[in-house]
Amino acid sequence: MKKNILTTLLAAVLYFLCVGIGVFLGHLVDQTGNMFYAPAFSALVGGSVYMLLLTKVPRFGAITTLGLFMAIFFLASKHGAGAFLPGLACGLTADAIARLGNYKDRIKNTLSFLVFAFSTSGPIFLMWIRPKAYMATLLARGKSQEYIDRIMVAPELDKILLFVSSILLGALMGALIGQAISKKLTHKI
Repeated sequence: MKKNILTTLLAAVLYFLCVGIGVFLGHLVDQTGNMFYAPAFSALVGGSVYMLLLTKVPRFGAITTLGLFMAIFFLASKHGAGAFLPGLACGLTADAIARLGNYKDRIKNTLSFLVFAFSTSGPIFLMWIRPKAYMATLLARGKSQEYIDRIMVAPELDKILLFVSSILLGALMGALIGQAISKKLTHKI
């Protein structure tokens, strides 16, 4: 039990680092500063951590904890409750999907990660759902109006489809890479 908790906490820290790498990669692609591509790159890089966690802690709660960790980060970084909810909801849903396959079914684990990948999308969704509140939050955090004007992305259908499809593509690639790495590591043990 204690080992499972420590493994889950380690995975949360590692996934958080993957999100940092995802933000960096997203910034290389799009330098507006709006983090539009960060969830996709985070999923691409974080798939290995996720799949290893499913292998090491095949119990309900580990993925939920990972999602809760992301949710708390967004709340603590003053993104607001709207950015908090996807982390929690995606974590719980992803955990439930993986549980349907007893954390061993490759398809269910992949689907689980496709859902979990949206746990870091809260700030963009909040930007689209409540743009005035999002702008007010940024102003309260000391951001300039010029910065806000630069990072805002209009909720147009093509942008929404690009956002969702980029996350799904990043998550699918991340899941496949993660499953390959997980399989290789578990066969060595």
